[in-house]
Amino acid sequence: MYYQLILQNHVDDLNQTTWLIKPPGVVGRDMNCQVCIDHPSISRQHCQFSLNHEETLIVKDLDSMNGIYIDDTRVKQAALMPGQVLQIGALRVHVEFTTGAGPVPKPATKPKGNVNATQPMKTIRPEPAPAPPVEKPWWKRLFE
Repeated sequence: MYYQLILQNHVDDLNQTTWLIKPPGVVGRDMNCQVCIDHPSISRQHCQFSLNHEETLIVKDLDSMNGIYIDDTRVKQAALMPGQVLQIGALRVHVEFTTGAGPVPKPATKPKGNVNATQPMKTIRPEPAPAPPVEKPWWKRLFE
């Protein structure tokens, strides 16, 4: 059994719009993943596809930085039902069943840059709280 991940949204710097995966398989930026997607929003090992005992397709987040979402709800693990949209990082994909006679997946090309380097996170430094106003002692207020 094969499943096809079909890209639903426009993502810059992405040459491919469909990927073929045979469960169990891992999607990530790492070259050793079954589906290698070279995009900064994808972790080295982002999520795993597998089949449960009822042959239902299960997707599991592998502690990725940007997580996985099903129909705009962040999940750690969930069964994929027909018509649901899965978001992996910034990529919104539709998952379809396909027979094994379909196209053979292209070998992954070497990603640009260092796949072992994590993407820098934007940090926001909170502003310090303003100092409380200084009040006069009670005995000075009596003489004013």
